[in-house]
Amino acid sequence: SWPALRHREDLRTLLFCVVHFATAALLWRQQLLTWPARCVAFCWTTCTAFQGTVVVHNCAHCSMFVDPAHNSAWFMLISVWTGAAATAYVPGHNLGHHKYLQTRQDVLRTNKVRHRYQLFNLLSYFPRVLPAIFRNDSRYFAAQQALSRPIHRQFRLDTTAVASAYVCLLFINWHRFLWLIFVPQALAKGAIVTLNLLQHDGCDPRHAVNHSRNFVGPLLNWLCLNNGYHAAHHLWPGAHWSRLPALHARRVQPANHPALDQPCILTYLLRTFVLPTRRSNYDGSPYTEPGINGDDGPDLPWAYDQPDLNGTAHCDPGGDAAADAGGP
Repeated sequence: SWPALRHREDLRTLLFCVVHFATAALLWRQQLLTWPARCVAFCWTTCTAFQGTVVVHNCAHCSMFVDPAHNSAWFMLISVWTGAAATAYVPGHNLGHHKYLQTRQDVLRTNKVRHRYQLFNLLSYFPRVLPAIFRNDSRYFAAQQALSRPIHRQFRLDTTAVASAYVCLLFINWHRFLWLIFVPQALAKGAIVTLNLLQHDGCDPRHAVNHSRNFVGPLLNWLCLNNGYHAAHHLWPGAHWSRLPALHARRVQPANHPALDQPCILTYLLRTFVLPTRRSNYDGSPYTEPGINGDDGPDLPWAYDQPDLNGTAHCDPGGDAAADAGGP
C-alpha cells in the first residue's frame, strides 16, 4: 500500500529528500570543469546533506510513517542520504544526551573542549567527541544484538544500505564520489554534532528551561524543520517537529532567559565563536569549568541494554505518547 504519513507536515521532509537526491544525481552527471562550478556543487550537496542529518534526528525521535515496514525502508534511505546508519543516532543522542545532559554519561557534553579562544572549541568539538561516540555506539548495539532487539537488525540494514551505495559510487567514479558525496556528508555529520555546542554550551542542564539555547529565525526553522526550538525538543523529545514552535511559545518562552532565544544563528556564531570574546554563560556571567551544573572527568557508561528509543519519559503533551516514541 502507499506509505501513509503520521503527520502531513512531513510532506516537507519528503520534498527535501527528493530535492537532495534529484540535485545530487543531476550534479553527478554534469561535467563540472571549473572550480567555481565545483565549489557551488560542493556547498549545495553539503547543505542538503545537513538537511538529511536533521531528518535523521527527527525520525530517530518520532517515526514518520504509520507502517513499521515503511519506517524501516525510510531509515535505510535517509542513511544513504547522510552516509551513516540512521539508527546510530539513538544511543549517543536519544539515550545519552537527552537523558544525561552535560553529565559524564553524555558523551556529547560541551565541556570536553576547553580552549580559551572559542573558534578553537568550535573546530575541535567534533573530532574531540567522535571517538567516544564510536565507543558508546559499539557498546549499545552489542547489547542490543545480545538481546535480539529490532533496533540492531535495523542498524545492520542501514549500514548495508550505506555500504552498498558507497561501493557502487566508488566503482562508477571514485573521484567524484569523494568531493561530491563523501566529504559533504562528513561535513554535514560534523555540523549536526557541533550544533550541540551552540545549543548547550554555557547553559544550565538542571534548570527547567534554561538548559538549551534556541534559534528562532523563521528561515532557519523552515529549512531545518524547527530544529531551532531546542528547549521544547528536550522537554518533549517525542513531539513531532511541527509542534515545537507552539510548545516553545506556550511552555518555554514565558520562563526562559531572554538571551536563550537567539534570532539569527549566523550572528550568534560570529559574535560567540569568531570574534575574540571570552567564553560565557547564557546570562553573561563568566564561564568556569566544567560549566554550570556540569560534570567533570572521564565518560561514564550507562545501561546499554535499555529498550526505549527516547531518553526521557516526556512525549508530546496532548499527543499520542506511544506513537511519538520514535524509531522504525
